[in-house]
Amino acid sequence: MSRLGRGWKDFDLYMLAITLILMGFGALTIYSADGGGPLALANLGVRQAAYGALGLVVMLIVASVDYRILGSLAWAAYGVSLLALALVLVPGVGSEIAGSRRWFDLGFTTVQPSEFAKVATVLALASFVASRGPAMRELGNFLVSLLIVLAPMALVFRQPDLGTSLVFGVVWVAVMTVTQLQKRYWAALLALAPVAIVVAWEFLLADYQKRRWTVFLNPEADARGDGFNLIQARISIGSGGWTGYGIEGGTQSQLGLLKVRESDFIFAHASGMFGFIGMTALMLLFGLLIWRCLHVSEVARDSLGQAIAVAITGMLFFQAFVNIGMNIGLMPVTGVTLPFISAGLSSLWTFLVAEGLLQSILIRQRKLAFQPG
Repeated sequence: MSRLGRGWKDFDLYMLAITLILMGFGALTIYSADGGGPLALANLGVRQAAYGALGLVVMLIVASVDYRILGSLAWAAYGVSLLALALVLVPGVGSEIAGSRRWFDLGFTTVQPSEFAKVATVLALASFVASRGPAMRELGNFLVSLLIVLAPMALVFRQPDLGTSLVFGVVWVAVMTVTQLQKRYWAALLALAPVAIVVAWEFLLADYQKRRWTVFLNPEADARGDGFNLIQARISIGSGGWTGYGIEGGTQSQLGLLKVRESDFIFAHASGMFGFIGMTALMLLFGLLIWRCLHVSEVARDSLGQAIAVAITGMLFFQAFVNIGMNIGLMPVTGVTLPFISAGLSSLWTFLVAEGLLQSILIRQRKLAFQPG
C-alpha cells in the first residue's frame, strides 16, 4: 500500500459526517426559504445541493495534495486573490448588488472573490510565519504579517463588506497565537485599539454602517427601516417554539416579512422550521466541528500545519458566532455567512477547500512524526 493510501486512515470521518449533516441542513433550509416547489435547479436549495456535491469532490482533491505543496504555492494564490479583489471593484467588471460590488457574474452563478481570498490569505500568512519561526519576534516580521492581512482586508472593505474584512483580522489573530510573538506587540495593539475604533468610526465607516451598529442596540427606534428585519428575525426565532413549523418555515417567512432569509438571516428562518430543539442541535454540530478543527492543530507536526489549522478554526468560529449573533440580536448585521448553511457557491466551496486542507494535514501528520530531525 502506498504511503498516501496508508495516510488516508487518518482522514477525519467525524469531521466529514458533521459537514455533510450541516450541508444537508443548509440545502433543505435554503430550499424552504426560496419557496419550495419542484426539485429543479431554479430553486436555490437544489442548486446549493449540487454545489455541495461538486464541492465535496474539490475537498477530496485538496485533501489528496500535500498541504506543504499547497503552502509553497501560497504566494501565487495570494497574488491572484489580490488581483481578483482589485478587479471586482472596477465598474463593468465586478457586479454591483444592493450597493456593494463584490461579485463576478459568470452567467450561471456569481463568484465572490473575497471568500476564496480568505483561504489564500490563510496559506500565505501561515507559510510566512512558518518560514520565520523564532524570527517572528522581530518587529519587521511582525509588521509584514500585518501587511499580509491588511492588503485583502482593505480591498474587501472598499466593496464595501465590513463583516468579511473583519474575518481577515480574525485569521491574523488566530495565527499569531501560535507564533513566538513578543508580548509587547500585543500590548501595543491593545493600546492602539481604542484609537483605531474612533478613527474608523469618524473617517472610514459609511453612514449606513454606523446605523447598523446603532440600530442593533435598539431596532424599535427604526422599526420600519433598518430595524425591520432584526425585529422579524427575533419574532421568527421566538415563534418557532420547541419543534418549529416544518418545511414551510415560520409565519414571518410565510408572509414574506423576513428578508434575506436564504443567507444572512437563514438562522432565523431555520428557527421557524425546526424550533428550539433544531437550533440547539445545529449549534452543537458547530461546536463539534470546531472541536475537530482544533484537534488538527493539536496533532499537526509542523508550524505550517498548526498555523493553517488554527486560522481555519478561528474563521469558522467567528463566522458562525457573528451570523447567529446578528440573528438573535447579539451582534449588528454584517453580512457574514453561516458556514455550510448560507446560500452561495463561494462561501460553501471556501469552507470545503479549508476542510480539505485540514484533512491533508491529518493524512500526513503520522508520516511527519517519523521523519528524522
